[in-house]
Amino acid sequence: MPLDNPRSDFSNWYSEILLRAKIVDIRTPIKGSNVLMPNGYEIWENIKNFMNIQFKKTNHKNAYFPLFIPEEFLEMETEHFSGFIPEVAWVTHVGDKKLNKKVALRPTSETIMYHMYAQWIHSHADLPLKYNQWCNIIRWDTKETRPLLRDREFFWSEAHTCHASFDEAAVQVKESMMIYQSLFDALCLSYMVFKRPKHDTFPGAEYTIAYDSPLPNGKTLQIGTTHHLSNNFSKAFDVKFLDKDGETKHVYQTSYGISTRLIAGVLSLHGDDQGLILPPIIAPVQIVIIPILFKNKEEEVLNAVKQLENDISSWGYRIHTDLRDQYTPGWKFSEWEMQGVPIRLEIGPRDVQNASTMLVRRDDGSKQSVSLQDLENEISSIMEDISINLKKRADKTLENYMRSANTFDELTNILSNENAIVATNWCNNLDCATKIKENLSAGILGERNDITEKSTGPCVVCNEPKASKVYVASSY
Repeated sequence: MPLDNPRSDFSNWYSEILLRAKIVDIRTPIKGSNVLMPNGYEIWENIKNFMNIQFKKTNHKNAYFPLFIPEEFLEMETEHFSGFIPEVAWVTHVGDKKLNKKVALRPTSETIMYHMYAQWIHSHADLPLKYNQWCNIIRWDTKETRPLLRDREFFWSEAHTCHASFDEAAVQVKESMMIYQSLFDALCLSYMVFKRPKHDTFPGAEYTIAYDSPLPNGKTLQIGTTHHLSNNFSKAFDVKFLDKDGETKHVYQTSYGISTRLIAGVLSLHGDDQGLILPPIIAPVQIVIIPILFKNKEEEVLNAVKQLENDISSWGYRIHTDLRDQYTPGWKFSEWEMQGVPIRLEIGPRDVQNASTMLVRRDDGSKQSVSLQDLENEISSIMEDISINLKKRADKTLENYMRSANTFDELTNILSNENAIVATNWCNNLDCATKIKENLSAGILGERNDITEKSTGPCVVCNEPKASKVYVASSY
């Protein structure tokens, strides 16, 4: 059964592709707590592998902190964590025995991590401290759940760092941005970097940097965040150190994270009506070999296929040979296109005779016969070209959804007729942001942090002359 086009019916396409491409299965007894299937899990593992290399380069250490959070830890910082309280899942009983104090299942890890940091950090010699945690998060979201986009249980990476000064923490923010941008570029994503407005800054943070990517339906998806926490949390959790001058001070902190929501962004931005198109760096299978078998020619083809599989594996690629005899080659072609494998190799008797293979690209469907002698160099070149092509197409998607508005009528006209990312001007007043949200079901993403821009006029809502250039969009 063919898929819908993600640009004309994103919702149906997205639901279909997650199951058919073996990414997520939602047929579980608990809504929002889904199965991350082998392909989805391996994509996440490949993201982790990339990130762990970046973390090691920048002297981050991976650690694991408890899933169980004492209730009093969340109560210590109700100002900062009040937004999480409605979503917290609590352990209240062990067997049929009620606990004296209920225990939270980790909605986020600041409290338990900073409790431990207070025990580990004593001197300026202990700084900077840069720990990352790969873990699952539990948030009993009462809104409509959507696999990967809004789950009640999901995987994420959360890094939490400590520094001797505000400025050193600000440098760490920039380092985290470089790490994330290297990941997003490797995933061939198009994205914008925003400084979130104050009303959308992480509670307790000095400022929040967020990364937003377009989806095929014109909405945006936040794919990562970085927060400069100043010393607000260290004061609450008494994380102190003895400075070089002999003075006891509270540390300055940052935190930053990505989650399995990032997978949704990659699948959605690159996919088409044939299925997924995966960037080579995260594809569970980078190359699939399909033998084309004819009677009395099977053995020579299968021997050639086995040799080719060994060669390609030795070149460092993740490869699979589809030897299932109950399916036709055509069926297999469609199956592996659905799963987004970057390169397909077809080998039949004529290819064996000519010492060649038919190479098919998933991103553009082009085919070419390649001699086995030239195959290693050709695959390397094509893998790189696939990434370049996907990035160009992603940038084009972002460009196609960009609009501008200098009056509220213009903004209303745009967002009433289409999903778009609209550049406009805003006075930084919460009342004006609320009017946009309530009337247009869109939010202010913030000012661009990756480029410098000036306002093009007064506030789009109240006409206040002193305004900043911001972007407005509907988001997941």
